Amino acid sequence: MDFTSSLLEALADRPSLPEGVSPLLFAGRPYSRLKETEENLLTILSGGTIETETGAPYSFSFHPFECRMLLYTRHGGGTLRLGGRTHSLKEGTLLYQNCAGAPFQIAVSAPVWHYSVFFIRGTLLPYYESLVPFENALLLPLSPCSPILTGLEKLLQTKESITLGDKLTEASILYDIMTRLWIEGFALEARMETCPSWLLEIKQSLDVFFMHPFRLDDLEKRYHISKYRICREFSAAFGMPPLKYVNKRRIEAARNLLLSSDKHIHEIASETGFENTNHFIHLFKKETGLTPLVYRNKGES
Repeated sequence: MDFTSSLLEALADRPSLPEGVSPLLFAGRPYSRLKETEENLLTILSGGTIETETGAPYSFSFHPFECRMLLYTRHGGGTLRLGGRTHSLKEGTLLYQNCAGAPFQIAVSAPVWHYSVFFIRGTLLPYYESLVPFENALLLPLSPCSPILTGLEKLLQTKESITLGDKLTEASILYDIMTRLWIEGFALEARMETCPSWLLEIKQSLDVFFMHPFRLDDLEKRYHISKYRICREFSAAFGMPPLKYVNKRRIEAARNLLLSSDKHIHEIASETGFENTNHFIHLFKKETGLTPLVYRNKGES
């Protein structure tokens, strides 16, 4: 399914919009995609700079759909409603959001809203999100000289074509933006200086060997540190306890396998570290809002 169709299918309802406004306008223009690179490189699905001047408030509500969004407010403002909370999209602020994480609503909250938006996809994005306590969205104020803002301007100036060189250039700029976004948004430089080496080692082990059996007792014996202290300090550093973290990594791997292979659900559960298929299905639905089979069918439609 192309991005335009995915966006329209994700609409929770068909809103009553001012004249000249459509959900497709909100997302910018669709980008041409190159099959050889889109499975592995960071890729723009749609984007551009949009300026609304309707003077009338309106909103779009979306079901989860498989992509990420970068939205930078230049003038005016909007709001994001996600997980029961409302976030103000103020001038000079960048939003990074996992659109597959939960239902959300974007609303125009000012007479004029001038913003740049890019919908992106790439297998590296779930890995970035696994490195920090990321929960579906990150809001980051940008200074006028921020390298992230410079990267966004470069993206707006790139040629829209399907040549390999242009797609590699596009991916390179996106990698720079995402790396700097993570460093600034989660203060990673300061964190790496203060985080104990044993804690970083545990996290790295969970990132690489998440499909293996996981027991806190094993960590306690290996590091000679109480499992209660391990849970407490891991949660403080990375935003969630080790068991929740490893299950999150397993679900991300399962999502990729569901869309990239024809393996049975029980096979995917086993390969990603779940000993019980029913437990896997329960956690998958809790994380994504869909059962694994429905998730696969939506991705293939």
